[in-house]
Amino acid sequence: MTASELATLAAIAVLLVLSALFSGAETAFTGASRAFITRRARAGDLRAGRLAALRERKDHLIAALLVGNNLVNTTATALAAGLLIAWFGEEGVLYASLVMTAVLVVLSEVLPKTCAIQHPDRTALAATPLLALADRLLGPAAVGVTALVRALLAPLGVRVGEERAQTEEELMGAIALHGEGGAEAEAAVEERRMLRGVLALDDLTVADVMTHRSRIEALDADAPAEGIAARLLGTRHAWLPCWRDGGRDLVGVIETRAALRALAAARGDPSGLDLARLIEPAPLVPETRPLLDQLQAFRRSRRHLAVVVDEYGQIEGLITLHDVIEVVVGEITEAGEPILADALRGTGEVEVPGETRVRDLNRELDWALPEDEAMTVAGLLMAAARGMPKRGEAVEVAGYRLEASDLRGRRIARVRIVAPPGPPPQR
Repeated sequence: MTASELATLAAIAVLLVLSALFSGAETAFTGASRAFITRRARAGDLRAGRLAALRERKDHLIAALLVGNNLVNTTATALAAGLLIAWFGEEGVLYASLVMTAVLVVLSEVLPKTCAIQHPDRTALAATPLLALADRLLGPAAVGVTALVRALLAPLGVRVGEERAQTEEELMGAIALHGEGGAEAEAAVEERRMLRGVLALDDLTVADVMTHRSRIEALDADAPAEGIAARLLGTRHAWLPCWRDGGRDLVGVIETRAALRALAAARGDPSGLDLARLIEPAPLVPETRPLLDQLQAFRRSRRHLAVVVDEYGQIEGLITLHDVIEVVVGEITEAGEPILADALRGTGEVEVPGETRVRDLNRELDWALPEDEAMTVAGLLMAAARGMPKRGEAVEVAGYRLEASDLRGRRIARVRIVAPPGPPPQR
């Protein structure tokens, strides 16, 4: 073998290595997480900062990589064809085509791209110098290629260079895949629930999670002093609303600890308790307020409760920071409270209070009851029955059987729900 033939083989080997580097760098660059790159860049990683700058010109850089990759592939194929023609004559063209196709596909395409896609973030950071060099050396050619591509795509209505923003649906899809097949599957389920809860903060309103007026524990300003003292001693809440006329006239809110200190100062005599000095203005929020906005308001205030009013100023309910946190982390039970998930029977049947929120039930039991028809299971049952059902009357909603198991006057006290057989439908 002559020196020129050895030099040709060496050149082909170098070109194949360059082709593999171009292919791997392109795959890593397009597959790298934008969030990962941004986070590393903000942490002071110079390579990540450089890579983030290259992402701003993504179409230009990809064009440069493709130009470089095709240039080395074509050159390597031409050199191999010339060498094999010298060895085998005209048949060398066929041999060069077969050999170079196999080599390029395996060593310069599949192998580097498979390696790069396994760890795209780290690979993209490692390939940053090559990406920057390709952008600088092949930039002029890339400009021409990009301009030509834009001209060809313009009549089709395709605009090149605009990076599509990640939608909430894509984030929900990514969350649904988080931790699947991992060793800690149970922990991943709870993490998915919490991540979905965070995204839901901006979709839900205060009315979706508030405690309805009928269930509010409050002080009646016109009640006897002994009754007010008993309510203060028996409550587990840090703040209590104070109203008159059955909740139609809101007076304000009272801090339970301050009221108990005042009662102790009066030596336990309820008549010595001056409510007027303890009452503070009640924070009022509209029922249509986004839950994320209310969370920010709670962060700025020392009072983590607010009275929810409708458009006419009438009291609709009460919301606390505890309610907002439960949207993210799930039901937080306190002493004496039943755990919702413990009510589930082995037959897929559960009986819950009528005021149980549909969203809480779906979250705790991984069910798919419709959440846009009513906030509570009692409301969902009434909507499906088109009125107040009789005791024992059952209806079917999205494959679930809902039955009014206990009625208290005009109120559905308890609802029995039977889940459909098989895995729950996707929500």
